[in-house]
Amino acid sequence: MQRTVTVVVAGLATGALTQLGQGLLPDGWSQAANAISPWVFVAFLVGSAMVSRPTAVVAGIATLVFALVGYYAMTELRLGIGGGTSSLVFWGLGALVGGPVFGLAGYAWRTAEHRYRAAALGLLAAAFIAEGGYHAVVLSEPPIGAGFAIAGLLVPLILGRSRQDRIGAYVAVAPGLVMGAAGFTVAVWVYDTLAQLGS
Repeated sequence: MQRTVTVVVAGLATGALTQLGQGLLPDGWSQAANAISPWVFVAFLVGSAMVSRPTAVVAGIATLVFALVGYYAMTELRLGIGGGTSSLVFWGLGALVGGPVFGLAGYAWRTAEHRYRAAALGLLAAAFIAEGGYHAVVLSEPPIGAGFAIAGLLVPLILGRSRQDRIGAYVAVAPGLVMGAAGFTVAVWVYDTLAQLGS
């Protein structure tokens, strides 16, 4: 029961705070609230609190689904508007893909042997670094991009349990970035396709 409450509260709070950040942060920085890496970090942390791999997978998905609920509920409360169908489908697919991956990564970080812990941390670090590259290059926001990249580089230092974990995590960042780039390309294609179907 306690873990279920954790999933629901963490998800709803993540979505609501994202929406508030988008509205309250100054221009430029408000885009930082519209970022996926903090969401998958929450799924990672929630997954780390689960008792098994299957529950970590389910918790990761559920956390991001509840984040969507919190986001669009706050949008309705503050602005009186709901989400578009294509946006809901896109982010829903993101929850179904990213939720289990990062929920399981969080569980591996807490319970697995060194190489899997390092891979989990490398994947999380890569998510922040990739987001930093997107902000710096695509959105032309170098300061925000640098902030995300620095956050990614700090992940192994802060969450690694040993020097071996940290070194392994930095090594795992490279393949994590390749996977992230492939996933981002697919995500952009899906979003463009949904936008065209909705127009």
